[in-house]
Amino acid sequence: MVAKILALVIFLVMFFFIVTEKFERHYVTLACGAVMLILVFGVCMRSPQAIFNTLNFHSIFTPDFWQASAEAGESTGGINWTTIIFIAGMMIMVEGMGKAGFIRWLC
Repeated sequence: MVAKILALVIFLVMFFFIVTEKFERHYVTLACGAVMLILVFGVCMRSPQAIFNTLNFHSIFTPDFWQASAEAGESTGGINWTTIIFIAGMMIMVEGMGKAGFIRWLC
């Protein structure tokens, strides 16, 4: 119960700092993510293994991660790195297209 309340408080603090724009958004989200991992998983739950399960780094080093197949099931635990990498790639591509003037040309 304490972990859930602490997670909610960290989220609200993060939301406050993002809305007030006192700090860069990416610094706030990275800092709050690190605080979440340390306080909620490390201190409240006393489970360092939960941190590694949530980060789910081992999935990056499997062949199914890089080559999708019909037999490969979706991971139900931790961060879905496939989606994170896809979204990051899309953001980089759109930023590059914007700087190149493609979006302006398209409009």
